[in-house]
Amino acid sequence: MDVRNGGPAPGPLAVIFRVLGPLALAQGHDCVVLPPSRVATMLAALLVRPNEVVSVAALQEAIWGDEQPLAAKAALQTCAMRLRQLFVRHAIMASSIETVPGGYRFNASGQTVDLVRFREMASAADSEPQADRQLVLLEGALALWRGPLLANVSSESLHRDAVPRLNEERLWVLERLCELKIRLGFAASALVQLWEATRSNLGNERLTELLMEALYRTGRQPEALAEYRRVKDFLADELGVDPGPRLRQLELSILNGETRTQPTPLVGAVSAAPAGPVVPPAIASPQGFVGRRALVDAVATRLRADAGVLVLTGLPGVGKTALARRVASLVQDDFPAGQLMIGMRDADGNPTGVADLAEQLARWPRADPARRRLLILDDVADVQQVLASAPLWTPGDAVLLTSQFGLGGVVARFGGWIERVAGLSAADSTTLVGTLIGADRVDAEPAAANALAELCDHLPLALRIAAARLLTRTTSLAESVSWLRENPITRLALPGDPDMALLGRLDTAVNRLEPPLVDAVLRLGAQELNSLDLSTVARRLQVDPHVAEVILDRLADASLIDEHAGKYRMIDLLRLYSRGVINGQRPITGVGTALSASGTEF
Repeated sequence: MDVRNGGPAPGPLAVIFRVLGPLALAQGHDCVVLPPSRVATMLAALLVRPNEVVSVAALQEAIWGDEQPLAAKAALQTCAMRLRQLFVRHAIMASSIETVPGGYRFNASGQTVDLVRFREMASAADSEPQADRQLVLLEGALALWRGPLLANVSSESLHRDAVPRLNEERLWVLERLCELKIRLGFAASALVQLWEATRSNLGNERLTELLMEALYRTGRQPEALAEYRRVKDFLADELGVDPGPRLRQLELSILNGETRTQPTPLVGAVSAAPAGPVVPPAIASPQGFVGRRALVDAVATRLRADAGVLVLTGLPGVGKTALARRVASLVQDDFPAGQLMIGMRDADGNPTGVADLAEQLARWPRADPARRRLLILDDVADVQQVLASAPLWTPGDAVLLTSQFGLGGVVARFGGWIERVAGLSAADSTTLVGTLIGADRVDAEPAAANALAELCDHLPLALRIAAARLLTRTTSLAESVSWLRENPITRLALPGDPDMALLGRLDTAVNRLEPPLVDAVLRLGAQELNSLDLSTVARRLQVDPHVAEVILDRLADASLIDEHAGKYRMIDLLRLYSRGVINGQRPITGVGTALSASGTEF
């Protein structure tokens, strides 16, 4: 694998083990964070030392600490057996756990473990002669970090020994990256990274030096001097020492007003200037995309015309991301500076921070103000997240947002358009099913195909799950539909793929609400009425009409109800889900429910 050129992308079924953040498994664009367990701890202990022999004693300490069971060796063997069973269940073939004298070893590569990939890219940057390629490799290495290390692994020894060591590796790469950016004249793009790093490492003089250098180069001399005073006070109070000679010399240079408008080498020299902007590859159109022709054309036309920010909003699973990808593939030639799609939530579902967004956007320098870029921010959490990221955009960028929420505050500030993405039409739903299971099967049982589309509320996610289910059943289409109808919320799930579970998606949609709105949507969904007016909602929720109106407006903004001519309606699948929760048939448990629904055991 040629790491310097990015290497071949993992195949669509490849499983990636992630330890540079919460312990997780990723497959394609899907990712599931593993719940805490002894088996997860054993996996983490092996992954933080990939391709090394981890002794039995070290594994036992990681899993049980000082409270080891009497039969710890046998219990460890049981954990190893369960790990191997997990690998078999999920058809994980590219990785293996090997029993060796004195312990175990996880055989890994850069295509299967993010830590190995991180080290490969950092090492490749050392030997790369081209400065622009060094920048890409170091940025790519840091982009693999996705939050606090092993936050879901309860192991005192791992957090005491392994986590600090890995954080030091990241810090070293971050220092190299920021130093390179300052050398190349990209000091502004290093500021966010350095600001965050210095606040997490208060006494680190090298980081403070780089932050002062970046501030000074961007014309912020008072702030650069303030950083020197901050670290000086910290070192005096905590360690009783003064800053080192390099920091003192840098402070003196700033005080003397030395002109440093042109980048000067800080350590060594760069062998070559950047060869030009790094243009991301075009975003591919999703396979099997069906329908929405008028909506696709309208969004593409507005993007080409620079019509401000465009928002695609709708319920999770309705196909917003696929629609954004489809549009991006059609307008590729209109954005010669490239297209970039950034997920706005991490593996835990938490909003992506500004620092992470800055890291990803910094890899995408502009070549010419006249050449436009397309920026897609996928699954935006709220208006505040967009406003925080807006200073990172370049004037002239076309910005396309997808979100469960309407994000009206964004459009009010920046101008633009909001498109609410609903389910497919009846004809497009059956076409999609035919594309997935074969048009001949749909033509043979058209009534059953129509019934399946209705059962799935014409949601692309539900239709794709149902179609995959049908491919594994030898019964007729009508019989399969009858089976799904008995319990669609639970049965619309694919074993071994937690993200392809309707229950998990509905959990996610509801859990993003504030608690009073969660209660409201569940109580309204549990009603037998197909439509609700304002007075009925006020009576059902036992609130004043004006309060009921506010609640309905918030639920409509969150894509959980539809409004037409003063009447409000919730899709049938969400109503079934609400009844199950209200009746105590299922809790709202987010990722845990998704795991359970998909048959994953850990």
